[in-house]
Amino acid sequence: MLIQSLVYPGFTTLDLIGALQPLAQIPGTKTEIVARVPGANPTDSGAAIMADVTFENAASAPDVILVPGGGTPTIDTLEDEATIEFLAKQGESAKWIVAVCTGSLLLGKAGLLKGYKAASHWSVIDTLEAFGATPVHERVVIDRNRCTGGGVTAGVDIGLTIAGELAGEDIAKLIELVLEYNPAPPFGTGHPSIADPTTLEIARTRAQSTMQPDRIRQIASA
Repeated sequence: MLIQSLVYPGFTTLDLIGALQPLAQIPGTKTEIVARVPGANPTDSGAAIMADVTFENAASAPDVILVPGGGTPTIDTLEDEATIEFLAKQGESAKWIVAVCTGSLLLGKAGLLKGYKAASHWSVIDTLEAFGATPVHERVVIDRNRCTGGGVTAGVDIGLTIAGELAGEDIAKLIELVLEYNPAPPFGTGHPSIADPTTLEIARTRAQSTMQPDRIRQIASA
């Protein structure tokens, strides 16, 4: 079973690792990290992820193509033709097409979400309509062989969900236990629906500059 993960400079580390960690626990799984250019891809946390294959020699029919998101670097990648063309091509043969956070925007630009329900980070989820998708405000959304989700930490939920689809519920339950996935948020502000007004307003202001929803819509229509 092949889990193929797209990486690019500046993506959010946990978007990838949160989903990939559960998926990599499936018995018999092989992982492949693919990027436009091989080698180290810096993430927004300062860590770097090594890409072992490029668009030219990546496997053509992975069981899962996993796409992480991020802030401004992800929006910039929407305009990278090589990356979008690669995703469109992989989407033709991958058994599961999976994105975490704003990674769903990249799927949208590649034409992989037209007519599908999808999720994304709360600050940009409504822009999915510009790509022909139906936004769904849920942590994990499955529509046929597309799986998308909310921001960053939702990657763990996504990874476990797809592990269940690929290997069965019993294996996924075991992985969840081994990873000790038992969230207990210390501040209770992890979503706009539960955040206090002051924190929410600050977060929305920051999101306007990093997520750039108006720019996303312009790119979608280009």
